Amino acid sequence: CEACRRVLRPASSAAMPQAASPSPRPLAVLTGDIIRSSRLAPEALDAAMDALAGGAAAMSTWEGAEPARFDRFRGDGWQCLAPAPPMALRAALFLRAHLRATDRDADTRISVGVGTGVLHPDGLAAASGTAFEVSGRGLDRMARAQQIAISWADPPPAAAVIGAVFALADEVSRLWTAKQAALLVATLSPGDEPQERLAAQHGVSQQAIAKHLSRGGDWALRRALAALEAEG
Repeated sequence: CEACRRVLRPASSAAMPQAASPSPRPLAVLTGDIIRSSRLAPEALDAAMDALAGGAAAMSTWEGAEPARFDRFRGDGWQCLAPAPPMALRAALFLRAHLRATDRDADTRISVGVGTGVLHPDGLAAASGTAFEVSGRGLDRMARAQQIAISWADPPPAAAVIGAVFALADEVSRLWTAKQAALLVATLSPGDEPQERLAAQHGVSQQAIAKHLSRGGDWALRRALAALEAEG
């Protein structure tokens, strides 16, 4: 809680020079929890968290991305940063792909909060700002039918349309198989990964790669992501 994060100043602090506080900056925060975690063995839950942490680390290598930050809390809960606010949906799908590629039956809810925030060297638990607040509230208020959703501290004019795109992407990605998810880890990364290279990496034909990606909704998802990210 915010009260727990406050530092009491000594009585003489008014006479002491104070370091300038960092200015809040635009952030997209992803807060989530593992679905039906109580049914998972401890090692399976740990593997799911490791998959999400690996996805967060991979996103930090994208051009212009925030440094890798991933915190686990409350056993099955977690939080990380999107590489940049316009890439919030890409980040959510990328994390789901990482998780599904590890375990087809594992899944997570993801609440994206877009706003401002101030990061802290001690981790996301010590960070603050509206992006963290709306992300956490969004997870608490997420409708039963939802697994990926977005909310804003200051909703844009196109908020309803963006929310609908998130809902459609959520529904499409729930059907991913482990093989489709593994391939989508590559195609959801920024850039254009040639299918010929994926075929060589996975030891299958290019036609098989194209079939898996098509069934995973790759073309439609990438078109939606390009449109959202072009809007900023």
